Amino acid sequence: NGLGIHHAGMLRNDRKLSEQMFNDGAIKVLCCTATLAWGINLPAHTVVVKGTEVYNPEKGGAVDLSILDVQQIFGSAGCPQFDTSGEATLITSHDSLAPYLDKLIKAVPIESNFVKQLADHLNAEAVGGTVTNIQEAVTWLAYTYLYVRMCRNPIAYSISADQHDDNPMLRERSKELIEGAAKEIDMHRMLHYDRASGNLAVTDFGRVASRRILILDLNLLQPSMKCLPIYLIQMTPISAI
Repeated sequence: NGLGIHHAGMLRNDRKLSEQMFNDGAIKVLCCTATLAWGINLPAHTVVVKGTEVYNPEKGGAVDLSILDVQQIFGSAGCPQFDTSGEATLITSHDSLAPYLDKLIKAVPIESNFVKQLADHLNAEAVGGTVTNIQEAVTWLAYTYLYVRMCRNPIAYSISADQHDDNPMLRERSKELIEGAAKEIDMHRMLHYDRASGNLAVTDFGRVASRRILILDLNLLQPSMKCLPIYLIQMTPISAI
């Protein structure tokens, strides 16, 4: 009966109208971006991914759509509560076909990259009052996906089998990670880390970094500038992974 479009450049009311018309059956085909599958529960009988190349500003060129995006999009097809079956089609290049098939058929567990931004998240938790010392931070870390994956797949996180056998709960490894992050934050004056007591005291610098969602990036610093903090602005709030 009709065709609609949906993307982030549209006005909010126009996007809502497209979603409502598709849900009501007024339009049968909705052309949209991959973000629709992540942010909106919009079930469909058939999903078609037409091309898998997307622009990556960090790499300055086109890259393949991640397998997580593909699986999330495919998940919109044939939702059990709305349909008895569903169809999903992926249109891609010959070079990308084999890797996609391998990832879809031979699914592997998702590992955590949380450790790469542990310092920023620790600072945010300290500013929020969740943690005030190293022991509280270690307890906080135990609630993250990083800790879950470290326990289940320690080798992926540079934890030997002997270390895991000696300390199955990985409290020592968790403490090492937290202390390393605390020293890094302390070095850049985002908080004060008392090594004797293990207490963490927030500084004005750390409050600004947390509330304005600024991310510490040491890769931008020259060797002679390692004592100066540089921050990248992240447009989405920091949350534990």
